[in-house]
Amino acid sequence: MAKSTIARHASAEMEISRSRFVATAHRIDSLDELAELVRTARRAHPDARHVCSAGVAGGNGEASRSNDDGEPGGTAGAPILSAIAGRDLTDVAVLVVRWFGGVKLGTGGLVRAYGGIAAQALDAAGRLERVPASELRGRLAMADAPRIEHALRTAGHQPVVDYSQAGSGTGDNGDAALRFTVDDAHLRAARALLAQLGVAHEARGGLMIERPPGASSAAGRIP
Repeated sequence: MAKSTIARHASAEMEISRSRFVATAHRIDSLDELAELVRTARRAHPDARHVCSAGVAGGNGEASRSNDDGEPGGTAGAPILSAIAGRDLTDVAVLVVRWFGGVKLGTGGLVRAYGGIAAQALDAAGRLERVPASELRGRLAMADAPRIEHALRTAGHQPVVDYSQAGSGTGDNGDAALRFTVDDAHLRAARALLAQLGVAHEARGGLMIERPPGASSAAGRIP
């Protein structure tokens, strides 16, 4: 199973010894997006002392990057990165903007502050599992399409039936196009159900769906 990612953009804020920390968690497709996120944060907060960041990308989290932005080495970017890695996430960037309040927090204080606020933002962002999936495609006789669509929905699937692809005839003439995605752990059962319903079909594998932890196998979206 691929690593999970966050469900949504989220932020968190706290104040320690008059220093204000604001963390934001973002979905990313590549670490190349990290620089633009930092530039955007600097433009939005020109009075901030530091914009520290970290990101992890790749299906298995194989690429990572962090930046202390003037804080003592290893006290900002590394703990932000640890907050991401500790939740086993990928395709995520976290930025922490700091307004210095005049009181030095020390090395340990900075590590706790940056890591702690990053963790809060990530927890607020929620979580989506990524699981291998396949798309099933078939064609349905117009007369049978409503019955088959209902049977699939009753079984927990989310079929898309495109009646606009029917032939140029009228009434029950022509076909409707069927497609839906299922995780590979339940692919055999889904294909057996289609066979039982009399639907000739083909499977296209190599996909990945995202779903909340514990969601139905048929639920999810292709990222």
